[in-house]
Amino acid sequence: MRQYKLYQDRELVELMRNGDEQVMMEIYDRYWKRMLAVAYKRLDNQQDAEECVQDVLYNLWKLRENFGLEKLALSNYLSRAIRNQSFNILEKRYRIRLKAEGYKQEAVNYLSPERALILKELQAKIDNAISELPPQCQLVFRLSRQEGLSAKEIAEKLNLSENTVKSHLKKANRDIQGNLDLITALILSYLFFQK
Repeated sequence: MRQYKLYQDRELVELMRNGDEQVMMEIYDRYWKRMLAVAYKRLDNQQDAEECVQDVLYNLWKLRENFGLEKLALSNYLSRAIRNQSFNILEKRYRIRLKAEGYKQEAVNYLSPERALILKELQAKIDNAISELPPQCQLVFRLSRQEGLSAKEIAEKLNLSENTVKSHLKKANRDIQGNLDLITALILSYLFFQK
């Protein structure tokens, strides 16, 4: 049995390129704490930092066949990968916050109490329509609409094909729209005649 702790990083990378899964455990043991510290410093959230490190290690494994260290040490590569993944997470957070702030601001500035109540009822209907979706379809829809993930990101996260994700999103949109057609027509009629 190999003693991976004795191997240099370049040797580990070569073994990893040949598909040796135990190498990932050694890389994990060697660099987990350091990677987590870097991610936490940037993200200021333990759960996001852990997810960031897992994503980097997962991507390293996915790229293993073409991965090589020329001049860069593995620890430096992992630090850069954590930095880049952290930026991706921060950008996603920012987009979600902007979406949420834009929605709230519009609702606060332009809705009368009656319209706010109607909007609240419509949101309850939407939430109910979402909860009636099949579990997998519901999960895909929530990841897309509430977390802002792309079809490709959802496919990777749930280990599904991108086409399956797109099918789930299409079904979710169709089912939710079908459930809301009547209530939307009633609300629009009410708003129109209240002017």
